[in-house]
Amino acid sequence: MNSAYTYRGYTIDVRCEFRLDPPREHAPPPGALRFGFVAIVQVRAAGVAPRLLAPVRLGDDGGRLFDDTRDALRAGRAAGEIIVDDLLVDSGSLDGRAHS
Repeated sequence: MNSAYTYRGYTIDVRCEFRLDPPREHAPPPGALRFGFVAIVQVRAAGVAPRLLAPVRLGDDGGRLFDDTRDALRAGRAAGEIIVDDLLVDSGSLDGRAHS
């Protein structure tokens, strides 16, 4: 599943990727396979194709896989907004919008 959000002059692209994580033990108990989703976040200037930063792959707060795509998309969007706010938007601008 893919989604794109416009935020403060940037486009945040979020996609969900299904993952199957095998257990780290040599002889795992039955049903030990963990599956879920990660969010992959990319930020670019709105209306421009080239990405500004390398993609970021996210799990939940504990580094585990998300249970569903909705949670992964929500976390990806929040992470993208944090990237824009903390790294890309000029903190001195009056209206909070990105400069071109």
